[in-house]
Amino acid sequence: MSSIKNSLHRRTHKERSQLSHRTRLGFLEKHKDYVLRARDYHSKQDRINLLREKAATRNKDEFYFSMTRERTEGGVHVKDRGNQALPTDIVKVLKTQDENYLRTMRAVGLKKIDRLKTQLTQLADLLKPSTLNGEEDDDELDEHELEVLREAGVIPPESKKSRRKSRSNKGKHLLFAEDAEEARQYAESSRKTSESHDEDDRMDVSPESNVDLGWKVPEQSKRKRRKSKASAEEQETAREEASIQTAEQAKEHRTRLLKELSARLVRDRQLRYAERELEMQRALMGKGASRKLAGVERVDQEGDEDEEEDRPPKKVDEKTWKPRVYKWRIERKR
Repeated sequence: MSSIKNSLHRRTHKERSQLSHRTRLGFLEKHKDYVLRARDYHSKQDRINLLREKAATRNKDEFYFSMTRERTEGGVHVKDRGNQALPTDIVKVLKTQDENYLRTMRAVGLKKIDRLKTQLTQLADLLKPSTLNGEEDDDELDEHELEVLREAGVIPPESKKSRRKSRSNKGKHLLFAEDAEEARQYAESSRKTSESHDEDDRMDVSPESNVDLGWKVPEQSKRKRRKSKASAEEQETAREEASIQTAEQAKEHRTRLLKELSARLVRDRQLRYAERELEMQRALMGKGASRKLAGVERVDQEGDEDEEEDRPPKKVDEKTWKPRVYKWRIERKR
């Protein structure tokens, strides 16, 4: 009888899924999910009740001799892991190894920075005349990219005179109109005048007039003229498309190089500060009285380690920071 039962086809019961208009509510909970959630909730409640009972029945005068060797921080019991402090000489050797590793990694990064600077220097359209004249262009480098190039030494730093000139060029002439119609009319008139100036500046490409050369010139048929005109237009459009595509590819390549250069410059600065901090720690572990001149400071994007800042030191930043500054008392060496 049991073999017949097992051989018969049984209907597979499918679980109901979440309805389409209720998908915002998330997964539809089944009974097994509810059981897991209920067990977790009850276990947490049991633990909380047990802790409450212990707190209510605890003895305030309870004492064990092992309590004399224990300590708490902020009401939390802190247990010693049994780690022993290394001698000063061994720690100084370890810090020397770390410093050598940082120096090696920084040398590798500087080689990559030099390679990127060489690639950017070889770009012909890195800086256009429009950038120098203060004109705006779609392919023009933004302020962040120019700052990266100045920091890397690809272009010279901006002088105070050029900064003033750029600030003065930023100003625009404002015109006030009574209503929107008057503003629209003025915009159309200014656009027409600019178009007329552009047409005057363009080269004269009008077809040449018939000149008597002294001999008979063979006339081309109209069909050949049309074919030649159509082929010339197609070639011109193909050239324009190819030039646009190459310009876009060059712009993407330049942007990628500038992003990589910016990231590597930041990493080099951090490695330089970490190397100096390790050197400072080794010096502090040695002999001689020292006096602290400046603590750890955050480095802004505008300033660098050599710039003097009058403002008070800021909080420590995990990514970019200036190391501490100490001064040692001058001692006569034997």
